[in-house]
Amino acid sequence: MSSSKVKHFTGYRTRLGVVLVSALLLAGCSGGSSASDPNGSPADTLVVATSAAPQVLVISGGWDVSLQNAVMDTVLGRDSDGKLIPRLAESWSEPTPNTLVFKLRQGVVFSDGTPMTAEDVAFSLQRHTDPKVASQVASIVATVQSVKATGPDEVTVVLSKGAQTFLANVPVVWQVLPKKLAEAHPQDLGTPEVPPIGTGPYKITHFSLVDGVTLERNDKYWGTKAPIAKVKTTTITSPDALRLAATSGDVDYAPVLATDFQNWESVTNFNLQKIHSIGIESLWMNVTDPHLSDLHVRRAIAHAVDREAALRLSTDGHGQLADTIVPLPQLTNLYGDGYQQVVDGLPHYDYNLEAAKAELAKSKFPNGFDITVNHDAADPLINALQAIKADLAKIGINITLNPLPADKFWAGRMRHEDLTLGLSSLGYVTADVGEVLPDQLGSVAAQPQGFNFSQFANPAMDAKIDDVLGTTGEARKAATTSVMETAADQVPYIPIAYPDYAYAVSKKFIGTQNVWTLDPFTTLRPAGS
Repeated sequence: MSSSKVKHFTGYRTRLGVVLVSALLLAGCSGGSSASDPNGSPADTLVVATSAAPQVLVISGGWDVSLQNAVMDTVLGRDSDGKLIPRLAESWSEPTPNTLVFKLRQGVVFSDGTPMTAEDVAFSLQRHTDPKVASQVASIVATVQSVKATGPDEVTVVLSKGAQTFLANVPVVWQVLPKKLAEAHPQDLGTPEVPPIGTGPYKITHFSLVDGVTLERNDKYWGTKAPIAKVKTTTITSPDALRLAATSGDVDYAPVLATDFQNWESVTNFNLQKIHSIGIESLWMNVTDPHLSDLHVRRAIAHAVDREAALRLSTDGHGQLADTIVPLPQLTNLYGDGYQQVVDGLPHYDYNLEAAKAELAKSKFPNGFDITVNHDAADPLINALQAIKADLAKIGINITLNPLPADKFWAGRMRHEDLTLGLSSLGYVTADVGEVLPDQLGSVAAQPQGFNFSQFANPAMDAKIDDVLGTTGEARKAATTSVMETAADQVPYIPIAYPDYAYAVSKKFIGTQNVWTLDPFTTLRPAGS
């Protein structure tokens, strides 16, 4: 019933079921050493805890962004302020509207020693637009009309619109792989059978669905060598077991949910650093479901859910109540200090059981109905889910929660099987509204492997989203407001929270939080080095 997008490193999100959010793995520091520690893992090895073993290490199949970016460098990166900086592209330009030309860094090789070519770079983006690949970032690159190698060290991208949004997402989605490898494995690339090869600071030396992943420093990396020689993941499903492993020194790095912040105060050999994520927690409803297709049912549910109670249970007070599906940093980036006035003008559904019953009475199911909801058996949001179940029972909507093993649940969820309703926490990686709107409301994302589990998608909404992507300034504000008004009126989602997260890092390593960092393993260093 819950899901988490970032997107899928620690195994809770999507983008809170698939992963905690790549932003959880964002540590910022520098330097390097190979010192060792007599207790626990050596300081030249970073042991990262996950609640489920990583499944796919390319972004087309999953959002383990921190691991992926450690192995596969991207065309552009971001600095500590979130601004775009050169990576595999030394520079870029926009010679005509929506035409982008990237000048590539020369002399870059993959970790196996093979030279990186412009064809490799172009194909690494183009494959996300191929329906046969069924990429999870297809909605993000839907505006790409063509991508070609236009010179030995040059790639040209032509967009239908939305250069601003496309560029904002390049540091995440444009992970470069060898074209030959990607062409040979359109379906199983990034799995343990076909692990990816990249030009990044690390290379994969072990990948198992049982044992996790081991990364080792890539000595052929074009940039500054990674300070930590090895990164290993270990799977720990229980929060109590995770804190015990941290206390004993068996784990060095772990994401922490807001509901567990207080428990980590006793783990004295770790530092807990809290962050405001670029995320949104919401209750989605599949508008193609026989019951939930009724607008009056969805509005009844919106009135029946005690959002403040759900916020307390899912974040333990470490979050902010959300009134729209757009994450807070994206709202403030677009509207500035005036965002609250825009949000206040949207349709709202206050917690009101009488209003909920009145809406349900207008529906085809005035006496309520029964519905089954699948969810991850290890769902970290189970208390909030149970509370929502109790809320809806008060108006005659009876939910049967069906727990499934994580692997089975997520395989079915991403195939869009048995979608009814669910509580999702989606984490994003830019401050651009053009990232979230296609992801939650676009037709491309409503297809299997997309994150539009509500299935609310139609030509009119696609046109509204195109207006957002194709405009700037005041026109973009107006277009975004129109999208949010329609979403609030039709209620495919009930916004719940802008949740806070944290990461815990052993005092054997030093680091400070930076929400924009996508490669934390290269920015940590052993303490005292």
